[in-house]
Amino acid sequence: MSYISKKLILWHKTHGRHQLPWQNTKNPYAIWVSEIMLQQTQVSTVIGYYQKFITRFPDINRLAIADIDEVNELWSGLGYYNRARNLHAAAKIISKNYKGIFPDQYEKILELPGIGRTTAGAICAFSFGQHYPILDGNVKRVFARFFGIKEWTGLPLVEKELWKIAEKNLPMTSIQVYTQALMDLGATLCVRSKPRCGECPLKNSCKSFLNQWTSIIPAPKVRKKIPVKEGHILIVQYAEQILFVKRDLRKIWGGLWSLPELEKKDDLDQWLLKFLKIKKSRTMNEGIYNATFSHYKYVMHYQHILIDNINIKIPENHQWLAKTEIQQAGVPTPIKKLLVSL
Repeated sequence: MSYISKKLILWHKTHGRHQLPWQNTKNPYAIWVSEIMLQQTQVSTVIGYYQKFITRFPDINRLAIADIDEVNELWSGLGYYNRARNLHAAAKIISKNYKGIFPDQYEKILELPGIGRTTAGAICAFSFGQHYPILDGNVKRVFARFFGIKEWTGLPLVEKELWKIAEKNLPMTSIQVYTQALMDLGATLCVRSKPRCGECPLKNSCKSFLNQWTSIIPAPKVRKKIPVKEGHILIVQYAEQILFVKRDLRKIWGGLWSLPELEKKDDLDQWLLKFLKIKKSRTMNEGIYNATFSHYKYVMHYQHILIDNINIKIPENHQWLAKTEIQQAGVPTPIKKLLVSL
């Protein structure tokens, strides 16, 4: 057993996390859902979403037969909505190809949409006691600091080396405890800023601690200037209802219900005639609302209009939602915030 695995397994008994909702189970479905939610999202945020999701969809088959809109409703606010679509798609595959039983082979798990090496490794470790490594952002940081790796961990050659380190340090026994301990150390002590090195079980052999490198490791990714994208959206209101359209899966917020978009502001009259078969509307107000994502900033120029008649057949993939329904619907969080601000 390596120094890292021995120290972490002992440390976890008294200092690790033991009461998270997805712990103390070997159910691969529950572990899979938690691991997908934890991608790009903090534990404190995930807990409530996870509990609601498992209550609504307690097993794979229930998730597989669910409507994607229902899945998106429960995911609304978590962001990175392709995770929800992949989860739903994978459930359908498991229900059809594996009779609703989650596969227990690493290679088969990797074939499922939305599952990479770390997620597959975590499922195999926690559910089946199989020895596969993980390498999420927290684990990368632990290994980079311990071994004094000063290059950005996202570089292909560095990541390849980190996978070798992860495999080399797998213990022969207690794989579940070790995997959880590795996650816990990165999430609670070996954090990006102000790591609590004095409490770390690895400090006596950690190159970053011994050389005072924790402020420079891990190296930050070289940031490019965030591009700005602009769009023209319509808030079409009749009485206490707002018109929504289902987003194209290939675009931002794919599969969610959002507000109609125009190519340009002057297209309003043409849009009204084409989609709602009406010529007149009343403008309530206009403005700009910003939404910032990891890779770009989205500037929404909005027009809030009132119409007097909805006794028309709205186009496919459109629907009216009452204002009281919007916050619980599968609507992007920035759109919910925009509508609340009006």
